[in-house]
Amino acid sequence: MLPERGIKHPDPMARLALCAVVAVAAVYAGEKLCEGKSWPLWEKYGPWILENRVEAIAILAAVLYGISLALWPEGKTPTIDVEEGFEPCE
Repeated sequence: MLPERGIKHPDPMARLALCAVVAVAAVYAGEKLCEGKSWPLWEKYGPWILENRVEAIAILAAVLYGISLALWPEGKTPTIDVEEGFEPCE
């Protein structure tokens, strides 16, 4: 394993911004894909999503942020395996 030189953790605000962008894309894509379909889930939640897009995006971004923290914790340093005789680039 390598020492912690040059490995930086992503900024939490960058992670949140990425989750927000993905949430916006998911809400608008879901709207376009599901509109006009008679799917039970869309019939139940679709009108609320159409009326409250900002809230739907905020909720989805928060869920995505929580999932990203569960999968890639902020305090955990990624490890890189290096073969003998090779040095990573700086």
